[in-house]
Amino acid sequence: MKAAIVSPVEYLSHIQSVSNYHLVLTHLVIHNHRYQEFYRQRSKAGEYVILDNGAVEKNGHSVPMRDVVTAAMLIKPTVVILPDFLFDGERTLDELESTAKSPGLRFLKRIHPDVKIAVVVQGIDRAEWLQSFDILNDIDGVDLLCIPKVTGQTFGARWKVLELIKRRVRRPCHLLGFWCQATLDDIRREASYPFVQGIDTPKPVRLAVQGKSLAQWNELEHDRSFLDRRHGEVVDLELLKRNCAEFVELCRGTDK
Repeated sequence: MKAAIVSPVEYLSHIQSVSNYHLVLTHLVIHNHRYQEFYRQRSKAGEYVILDNGAVEKNGHSVPMRDVVTAAMLIKPTVVILPDFLFDGERTLDELESTAKSPGLRFLKRIHPDVKIAVVVQGIDRAEWLQSFDILNDIDGVDLLCIPKVTGQTFGARWKVLELIKRRVRRPCHLLGFWCQATLDDIRREASYPFVQGIDTPKPVRLAVQGKSLAQWNELEHDRSFLDRRHGEVVDLELLKRNCAEFVELCRGTDK
């Protein structure tokens, strides 16, 4: 499993060499030129860039599809995640049906014909989530299934869902973040499923900003505004790089 380290713009250059797998936030691409240029160069270099729709960062509602298309035009990502709504499988499916027919998506595919399409599996409970998974798993034109961190709350742990779908999943999967109670052992277990392509998180960066190592994984409080704030504080760059590198290695299954 690959790891995408999600970071405020101030620290991006310091962790550039840690991974060639990235998750990028649409609203930051549009509103922050440094952030936009960093990931435009990553795409240009042939690295794997996933453009997220920002549902978690925007209180459960994806940014408008026109913003996703705008951001995709600016950085030419490998993958675009179509809109979704947290815990709402039915609304997510309805929105995906509308998006599939939209002029915005047709325009995106015309100007960026190699772009891959990702969708997010949502559900208010286990039954709705699994029903949504079965529908999305069989849809033509979907290249990547995204499994959000809220799935951990619905099923008790996200690896339990991976265990349930492992015999019938037809697409590679990306894990969007992880629930705040998830441990490093939970992530190791998620990494053991061969259909799981990658995971993303800002947590190794957040730990370093607070002067903490990866060993202090569960000692952070939730901080929803971390990626959107300006960061002028001095950070231990060696700790930052070490945290990020150790997390990448853990996800690869090669941590000590």
